[in-house]
Amino acid sequence: MKVTLVFVAEPERVGFPLWTAPLTTPLLASCLTAAGHEVDLLDTRLSEAPLAEELAATSGDVVAISFMSHSRDEAFEVAELCRADGRITIGGGAHPTVLPGELVDSGLFDHVVRGEGERTLPGLVTDIEAGRRPDESVLQGEPFDLLDYPPLRDYPVYQDVYCPPAAVPASRAAGLTGLTVEALGELTRRDDGLVDVDTLRGLPAEHFPATREFRSIYLELGRGCPFRCLYCTIQNDWFAPKAGRARPFEDVVAEVHYFVERYDTNYIVLVDSIAPAYPGFVRFAEFMKTELPDVEFSFNCTATHFTPTVAEALAGANCLVWFGFETASPTLLRALRKPGSARTQYRAAKLCAEHGIRFGANLLLGVPGETTEDYEMTMEFLTETRPHSPNPNILTPLPGTDMYSHCLERGLLRDPGDYRSWTAEQVRTKGHGPLFGVDYEQVLSYHAQMLRLDRTGEVVHVERGCHLKPHA
Repeated sequence: MKVTLVFVAEPERVGFPLWTAPLTTPLLASCLTAAGHEVDLLDTRLSEAPLAEELAATSGDVVAISFMSHSRDEAFEVAELCRADGRITIGGGAHPTVLPGELVDSGLFDHVVRGEGERTLPGLVTDIEAGRRPDESVLQGEPFDLLDYPPLRDYPVYQDVYCPPAAVPASRAAGLTGLTVEALGELTRRDDGLVDVDTLRGLPAEHFPATREFRSIYLELGRGCPFRCLYCTIQNDWFAPKAGRARPFEDVVAEVHYFVERYDTNYIVLVDSIAPAYPGFVRFAEFMKTELPDVEFSFNCTATHFTPTVAEALAGANCLVWFGFETASPTLLRALRKPGSARTQYRAAKLCAEHGIRFGANLLLGVPGETTEDYEMTMEFLTETRPHSPNPNILTPLPGTDMYSHCLERGLLRDPGDYRSWTAEQVRTKGHGPLFGVDYEQVLSYHAQMLRLDRTGEVVHVERGCHLKPHA
């Protein structure tokens, strides 16, 4: 059967609308292909024509749409267009998992797959093809055995992402830079009317901040997170099993080699919730250091999982560790149900300093009840530990999380049906944030202070290598 997989997400507004091809739809495509189905892919972030035209160019009798809560409105538009064409629609991903009833009640989705879909979606499509459509609208996804993880390969829709083009049409250059086609006219040097990407790199950073050519992929080592942080969607057992699962190390290595050799991939983003929880993580770090030292990789980690053994394995590696610190306030850490403590955060930062490991700090601002004292504790932590990149984020409670339920019950949500992620710029423009009772002027003040501690400008990019200057 012909299936179209649509990935709906917010554009990555840094140079290109999409730096890294998603893992979700190519993985599902591989599973569907293995089950004997024909698959094409559409990513709305790469759409240049109107959405209706992009969808009309796809061939699936069944359209499976993957999306998070932030992109619900656009995903519903996709479903509406597909239903108008008489196509069967299936919803999946984070938002359909936490609010399946919303999709069913909309009348735009024939079926919803909750949780993991690698087994359940191919089975559902096979049943539809055979005329055995299930009576139930909502199907609980069957946990995926990572021993069955198919080899990932490239798909045409993402080939420009794996290996960015040297030139783009003037219309796309305008979209990337925020400039008009007329303003870009003097950059159009080629006879074919295309704009060289190298000339875009010469623009001021506010128009084209890319200073390095990233050819990046997402890579999955394993799945599972034992924690239940208040604000996290995957805290729920029905989203994904909590127990850890691991891919065979040899399969991981083969996948890395494939993309490095085919597309000269120079950056790998590990998508695991806690990469060092993977049993073969130390072995993976040694593999990257010895066999692919010019290929940078980044990963998520908790302070509690960043042990001396992990730090020693990463010494000398071309990597960036992203810690989900969120705050250095003991009171807030307990309220957010974060693992560890401020002490473990300081210990993790110290281990990074001792072993020359760059790290980023994910931070959460605008938490109900957050005080000036809480903010100052976080600022003291950042000033003392000097992460490579502080990454402050304004809290947007998402449905399916205990944080959302907490805010809803207390009447703190300004609009319970607005799931869009809030940026500092949006808060400044609107004069408020997503929650009542939060001092957003204070949020913006600390957001700016944290960004001023960013050390990204101290990085020297040398071809595919990345080296941090010593901090005075």
